[in-house]
Order: sequence, then structure tokens, then C-alpha cells
Amino acid sequence: MRVRVILIALILGMSTMPSAQAGAPETLEDVGAVFGGVHVNANSSSNASLDFSQMPAIVEDYTATWCTNCIDVEHALDDVEETNHMQQYHFHRFIGENEDPLGSQEGDDRWIERYEQRLPPTAIFNGTIRQVGSVPAGDSLQDDYNQNLENHLSLGVGTSTLGFMLGANGSSSSVTWNLVIEMANFPANSTIKSSIWVVEDLVYFPDGSNGEEYYHESVRAIIELGEDMSGTKEITLPAAYDGDDLELHLIHEVILPEIVEEITDDNESEKSKSDDESGLPGIGLVAVLAITMFAAITVQRKQQ
Repeated sequence: MRVRVILIALILGMSTMPSAQAGAPETLEDVGAVFGGVHVNANSSSNASLDFSQMPAIVEDYTATWCTNCIDVEHALDDVEETNHMQQYHFHRFIGENEDPLGSQEGDDRWIERYEQRLPPTAIFNGTIRQVGSVPAGDSLQDDYNQNLENHLSLGVGTSTLGFMLGANGSSSSVTWNLVIEMANFPANSTIKSSIWVVEDLVYFPDGSNGEEYYHESVRAIIELGEDMSGTKEITLPAAYDGDDLELHLIHEVILPEIVEEITDDNESEKSKSDDESGLPGIGLVAVLAITMFAAITVQRKQQ
């Protein structure tokens, strides 16, 4: 009886777990593009500027130091970067984490708000294409990622500029930013939110269980700048995990207008039907687990 109860509980628990279609790139329709990438070192005052034509593709990678198949994704991204103009940003899992020290609360909060699921490994290209897992859809992850990077953003003509003033003798540091962009290239009523991603260039952490020792371009903190196209803000930088190689990266995110749909009786009926269907476990998973339970019960009976 005890075996039966445990297996039934296991079936019910696993049937409610979200499933991810690993290997299949997905176009994100409900979030806007992510662009930018102009950056400066955080150990001295400086400024930098990029025309839109010079901007790298932005590739976000959700990862963890215990995630073994994340290594396949990161090595594939390194390979692809050799022949593509792109900038990697690695977001390490933070919420509920007891092994990985490289993430941040604001990094996870942003990931949940924008992309919902925190599933390492996940790679996001320019904020518009998501590919979950390390199983390629094509011949290799490199082929998949090269294809994802072919979907260039249409930003028009503009510039992104970042200035950094390092505080001296205990005074606050500050950043100055300026974005010149033509909003007609985006859906009506869209806005742009800017932020500073504090990135640690290289971290030595041999205590993770995925076999890696060095981690590069880790996003250690996010400093929100709001929706103003230009401004100045005092900032406080986090401490580097090791070394003195923090960088400040200016990132812009397009915020699409909310779509307000008029709910009719037909729409309510379809929504209710969809909710009912989404609440049901996958038939294939339940079938497999049911067979497993039946086999375990049979074995138990034979042993009695």
C-alpha cells in the first residue's frame, strides 16, 4: 500500500510540472527588443558611444554553476561569437539558490517579469527569440544560434552613449546616459526602459558542481534608469566576487503597449476551455508513470 500511495503522489506531482520544448527556438511576441551594449570599465571614469550600426547582438543566457548542460550552451555561444558581432550576458540563478553565488535578486526579478520561466539553460537573442535547453533543433546548437542571430533588429538610425564618473574619496559614483532613437520604428505607444547591467568580466569559482572553474560576463546587478532618454544618476556598485574587473553596460528594452482585448461570451468560453485543458497533465507523461506504478505494484505482489 505504501508503494502505491508514493507512486500516485509522484504522478500527481510530476503532472503539474511545467514542460519546456527544449531545442525549439520560439519567437517572443509579447515583449519588445533588447539592444545596446555600450560599456565602460568601473574602475575609472570614462565614456563611450555606439551608433546603432555598431551595436552587437544582445545574447542573454540563464545559467547556474550546478547546471551541467548549461556548459554545452555556453561553449556553443563562445563558438558562435567568433564569427558574429554579439555580446553575451550570463544571468545566474539567484532565488532559492544555495550553490551559485553569482546571481542577483534584481536579475531574477527581471527574468521572471520579462521571460517568466527561470529554466537554465535558456538563451535569449535580442530579447525576441528564446531557445530553452541544450538539445539542438538543427544539426547543432551552433547552427541554431547562428540562425537566431540572423534575425536582425530594425532600429533605424541612432546612438547610445554612456558616461561614468567614479566617485573619489568616498563620494558617490554616477552615470550619464543618452539615447537618440526614432520611435516611429516601433509599435505605437511603445516606450524604452534603460538600465545599467553591472557585469563581472571573469570569475574564478571552482566550487560549482558542473565542472567549470571560470565564468565570464556574469550580470552581478541591474541598476534601473527609467524611461527617460537621457539623464544622470548616482549609483552604488556591488563588490566584485573577485578581482577588479566590473563593467557597466547600458542596455535598452522596448516596452510594448498592453493589448486590451474586448471579452465576449465566445472569448470567455474559449478561455475557460483553454484553462481547463492547460490544467490537465500531459497524457504521455501520465501514461508512462501509470505503467511504472503498475509494474512496481506487480513486483510488490510477487515479492509478498
